[in-house]
Amino acid sequence: MLGAGLSVAGALGVPAMHPAAHERRVPVRIVVSTRSGPAVSKDAFGANLLWSYGAAGAFDAATRRFYPGFVAMVRRMGITAIRYPGGETADSFQWERAIGPIAKRLANEPYGVQGARLARLVVDGPVASLVGPDEFGALLSATHAVGNVVVNFATGTVRQAADLVAYMTAPLSPGADTKPSQPGYWAALRAANGHPAPYDVPYWEVGNEQLVPAEFGWRSGSLVALGPHGAGCPASEVKVCLYAFGGTTRFSHQPVGTLADELPAASYSDGRSNQRFFVYYPPVVRRSEVVMVDGVQWHQVASFARAGRDSTVFTFNAASGAITFGNGDHGAIPPAGAQITTSYESGPHGGFVEFYRAMKRMNPQIQVCQAEQPSIAFLKLMGRRFPYDCVEDHPYAAPRNSNAPLRTYEQRLMTYPQREGAFLGRLQRLIRHYAGRNVPVVVTEYGQLVKPMPQADPHFILSLDEALLVAAQLRQWIEHGVPLAEKYLLTASPFPALPPVGRGDAIDPRLPAPYWEPGLRIGSAMIAGPGPHFVAEPSGEALSMMSKLAGMTLLRTSVRNVVPLPLARSVPSLLVTAASGTSRRDLLVINDSPSASYTAAITMPGTFAGQLVRSETLNGTSASAYNTTFQPTAVSIRSHRLRLRSSELSWRFPAHSVTLLEFDGRRPALSRAISAAPPG
Repeated sequence: MLGAGLSVAGALGVPAMHPAAHERRVPVRIVVSTRSGPAVSKDAFGANLLWSYGAAGAFDAATRRFYPGFVAMVRRMGITAIRYPGGETADSFQWERAIGPIAKRLANEPYGVQGARLARLVVDGPVASLVGPDEFGALLSATHAVGNVVVNFATGTVRQAADLVAYMTAPLSPGADTKPSQPGYWAALRAANGHPAPYDVPYWEVGNEQLVPAEFGWRSGSLVALGPHGAGCPASEVKVCLYAFGGTTRFSHQPVGTLADELPAASYSDGRSNQRFFVYYPPVVRRSEVVMVDGVQWHQVASFARAGRDSTVFTFNAASGAITFGNGDHGAIPPAGAQITTSYESGPHGGFVEFYRAMKRMNPQIQVCQAEQPSIAFLKLMGRRFPYDCVEDHPYAAPRNSNAPLRTYEQRLMTYPQREGAFLGRLQRLIRHYAGRNVPVVVTEYGQLVKPMPQADPHFILSLDEALLVAAQLRQWIEHGVPLAEKYLLTASPFPALPPVGRGDAIDPRLPAPYWEPGLRIGSAMIAGPGPHFVAEPSGEALSMMSKLAGMTLLRTSVRNVVPLPLARSVPSLLVTAASGTSRRDLLVINDSPSASYTAAITMPGTFAGQLVRSETLNGTSASAYNTTFQPTAVSIRSHRLRLRSSELSWRFPAHSVTLLEFDGRRPALSRAISAAPPG
């Protein structure tokens, strides 16, 4: 890729008076109709926030607040919805450990046993619960975004999910409720923790990607029994039936863990007294557990009071799955280095039907989404009998040609949004067919998968190309009327922390690029950290432009004489969306060509001579460029204003760019002079 340190003056989408060297000399015409379509949901401009590792570098552990620079950047980007506590990280998150004074909180496991094995190079055991529900709620208040919370289905319970709904959303009542089954009890606890007012969290997801084996959690065991509504479930759809209706599963010779730690090393004795381990998936069916120490069975007792020093016994809590060994005087200590394994029946667990009912009892106004993703089996099982308020979809782009030349990879990547939009339309029709009503699809993760990246550019996921993909995907969600869309990921820390150089928070420009390059950690970030230094990456800048369409009404458009991408003949080089608001009309144009710019004649309804036009163009030194702490504007937005001389505008859209044109619908006073001619 071109170096991020190159000058970008003149390369950021400034409208040109003459054709560029690679400009398409084709008479392109964009015509916007007065016919309107659906409204653009204000919650379509969201992002995912991880609870772990200080919200991926956005949370200041010293002040116990999100960094002011991060909050300001979220607000500037117009982020309207935030998903928490993340995707895979949600299915091991025990929220009760993350409330109250930070010093008294318990740690959490960041990925769960299956995810930890996949991410063993970066996961390092228990993680401090710094960014709990209240910190998330405070971020919502500070940014005026709405919340979307993923409840823990893989390792959590129906009761925990319902209690979290009440903790986040129940109003504080005058009389104190003393029963945890009542919403007021949890509202009072929230108030005691310093937050009397409920948080604005209208969306809730029951688990994350429950169609993916790595997310199965307790469902990854062998079937013992299905839940009460599971009669007649087909044998070929056991995992889907367990998600829908709950049940009990069995595990054999499974290593144990410690509190918030399911890495392999946590299953070995350290030789100390009173060691406590946990099964992965409580609750446990009573008397179903078999505990082995280095392959030898030990036995359960009610207490150690009568146990001798050599008694190979343990106590067991079926609800929490806690296994406790003796102290050497009462009950033997497992030898240091001995591995503890267990066989047990996990359950009974509630399924989506039970989660839905319990959560809606706490707050009937919330929207509860299923997380089996677009599973036809789930839609058939639920039919018209069991309700659900929305369907989770995670349409990631994942080209398999990572060995291809970069230009080939770029263009094949851009074929995904069109296909994803077509799939979304089919899914919406299937839901109507099986549910007998319109149930919205919510896109709560999208973008490009972190792996594999093209070998020609391992930093590709931070690039302007990623921003073009995200903009094209978001355009599809908007045009299909998706009520909630959240890009993965709001913030990450792809750069190492800066040393304390310069004055205050200033970055010393004398530090060479190799300072950060060898330690680069790839993350799919719209905002790159860690704090206190934050950089807006291209995908975040693209979303900041598109979020201005929130609440507007889509208009029909037609684009003539635009050629397709050379290596992706089904994808036009220009993608166009128009929308109308109270006092303006907007035109969004994505030029996903890596080399060709276009000059287009634009016909917009309601345009007139003297009308004010504001423009924003996102562009960079190349399609592969991205921003760093040393070059934070290698990809950035250039803004312009002009007044029209006629009712038609000619505009040049640079290669690899996103442009937003805002036509002010208010007529100027007759005495106001026309101060500028349109470019083109």
